[in-house]
Amino acid sequence: MDVTFYFDPSCPFCWITSRWLLMVSNKKELRINWRLFSLAIKNGELEKDESNFNHLPSHRIERVMLAASRKGANLGELYTQFGIKHFLAGEVYDDELISSVLKNNNLDAAIKLAADDEKLDEDLRMFTEEALSKVGADIGVPTIVLKTKNGEKGFFGPVIQSLPDQDSAIELWDGLLKLANNDNFFELKRGRTKNGPDVFSTAKC
Repeated sequence: MDVTFYFDPSCPFCWITSRWLLMVSNKKELRINWRLFSLAIKNGELEKDESNFNHLPSHRIERVMLAASRKGANLGELYTQFGIKHFLAGEVYDDELISSVLKNNNLDAAIKLAADDEKLDEDLRMFTEEALSKVGADIGVPTIVLKTKNGEKGFFGPVIQSLPDQDSAIELWDGLLKLANNDNFFELKRGRTKNGPDVFSTAKC
């Protein structure tokens, strides 16, 4: 089954959902198409004063990921390595981290210059608008698009607070598929609790 997963490397909820999807892919025949989604672009942050750039560090990472993928690097693997260093090891998204990931993947160190290459934003905007066109303008990440019995269907989410065990991960996936294949289903949503995302739960995967 083909699954398209849109991610911004800044979002801890998105990180947890991505690890869940990888768990599911180990048991189900899933082909994950990793797709960049820029919250900086979606929120119009690139056009604002620099002091308001909440997602600029992750946007720079996305530029590097895009440039590296054009050199043959696997986008999903890059996301994993950046995510482990950022979410689990607590490293900030800066030039030092970029150089470290590039070195670990035997990629040209010069790719780090892509972090400030605004020409790459055209494609990042295209990917982001692609997700918005499939799911709706009032979304963020994680966003997932599935192939259902009646064609393609996309959702914002599932938003997962902590990584489930293998059995629960499969149950959640099966439930999502049932909803996706029900033509009457449209949306589920609720307010956020005070408990934030438990990114350290992903250390076990």
